[in-house]
Amino acid sequence: MYQALYRQWRPQVFAELVGQEHVARTLQNALEQERLAHAYLFCGPRGTGKTSVARILAKAINCEAGPAREPCNLCAACLGIQAGRVMDVLEIDAASNRGIDDIRELREKVRYAPVEVRYKVAIIDEAHMLSQEAFNALLKTLEDPPSRVLFVLATTEPHKLPATIVSRCQRLDFHLIGIAEIAERLRSVARSNGRTISEDAVYLLAEEANGGLRDALSLLEQVLAYSSGEVEQEDVLAVLGAVGRDVFHLLTEALLRRDLSAALFLLDDVAVAGKDLYHFTQQAVRYYRDLMVVLACGKEAERLNIGPDWLQPLTKQAEALGMGTIGGILAELHGLLAEVRWTTRPRLLWELTIFRLFLSGGGAAQLAPEANVVTIQSAAAEISRPEQSAAATEKIQPLPSLTRMWPRVMELLKKESVKTHALLLSGDVGFRDGSTLEVRYEAQIHCEMMDSPENKKPLQAVLKEVFGVELAVCCVKVTNGSGAVTVEKDPEEMFSSAVEIFHGQVIDELNR
Repeated sequence: MYQALYRQWRPQVFAELVGQEHVARTLQNALEQERLAHAYLFCGPRGTGKTSVARILAKAINCEAGPAREPCNLCAACLGIQAGRVMDVLEIDAASNRGIDDIRELREKVRYAPVEVRYKVAIIDEAHMLSQEAFNALLKTLEDPPSRVLFVLATTEPHKLPATIVSRCQRLDFHLIGIAEIAERLRSVARSNGRTISEDAVYLLAEEANGGLRDALSLLEQVLAYSSGEVEQEDVLAVLGAVGRDVFHLLTEALLRRDLSAALFLLDDVAVAGKDLYHFTQQAVRYYRDLMVVLACGKEAERLNIGPDWLQPLTKQAEALGMGTIGGILAELHGLLAEVRWTTRPRLLWELTIFRLFLSGGGAAQLAPEANVVTIQSAAAEISRPEQSAAATEKIQPLPSLTRMWPRVMELLKKESVKTHALLLSGDVGFRDGSTLEVRYEAQIHCEMMDSPENKKPLQAVLKEVFGVELAVCCVKVTNGSGAVTVEKDPEEMFSSAVEIFHGQVIDELNR
């Protein structure tokens, strides 16, 4: 039966790990010195080898020739663990087995001595998904584990684990894998499948994987199935639904020439080709990030994942734009990225962004120094510039994007905190400046409730997710809502919010 490439190429010994030498060395030394901890916490982005290392560790500690720096992969213990047949090596996916009963069952299993191998190994994947009750049930076992038991907790979000759990584990952090390392592995995999792959194609795949080797192998598998013969850049772009870097190179040239029509025609070609404009925006952010890196680091930019073939053309454009202009473009794109994912008209948002870049002089090569200054507030999309008069500072300065994005804010907030969602429905909102959302209430009680940390924190978390920047929240009591920017509200929703805030009960629906 055919196996996916990421399963065929799953590392079976520490030496096969890519980009995690620090983890391999730590565990190998611990095995050699017989100083293994009773519990490990593997943290890091997806596809960087956390579960694979946990299985290699399980084999190394139980190998008939060990414990050894490397498992032999020949003995019954190694082969059994590799095939998933050894009952003493337990794997739990906490994303689907997150309750207290699942952890109680695990505790019962690890109480007894191992039957088939030397050590029992419990691997808990996506450990951050466990419920609070499950963590409490696991805590005592981690604190005072039975002999001959090793726990490995793997997670992509270690900040969600209780400190009591983290403090009882030895933490190892897995790094994002560099583009050069991913590219080298992809070349090897392609050769083993009797295929060749061009340098442009391999670097495009490596870049798209965002530091995860598993994602890179999955993408390569799709490309190999799509194409025949040598894999070219066009094959990768077709599978990804992406555009080549040359599109952004041409867009930047249009900005430098101040050729608005050329920029709009380029965007039209992308849209007509059916490309996903959210993915297109992500690619644009990466391109201008690379321009910034090249300008800052020069020939050393290759160390920061800049492909060697693109170093010279990127350098030329970066020098023509200047650091301030590149920063301004990145700020615009950062705001666009926060909006384009949810809008029904992404092309229009892109066109407006291009207009703003031209109006602000973003493409001029000879900008005055003061025009290159980029403020932190510009990272929030479409911030209105406050008037210079002292009286104007008393008013809220609304974002044009606020009205568009507010339904999304409320949708996410309702999932995060029903109470905070209900409180916002009874107030008026707007931006006092580029970094503060002001909420105005006529009722003092509503103002005080919204000003509490339990309501501010979920709102700030949602605002960061939607607008892409940290925003302060300021609550103000006003008379008749003067100066506030009113966001239209549904009367039915407002009635429901009053019931939620005051924990009320509807007595008579007809008399409302």
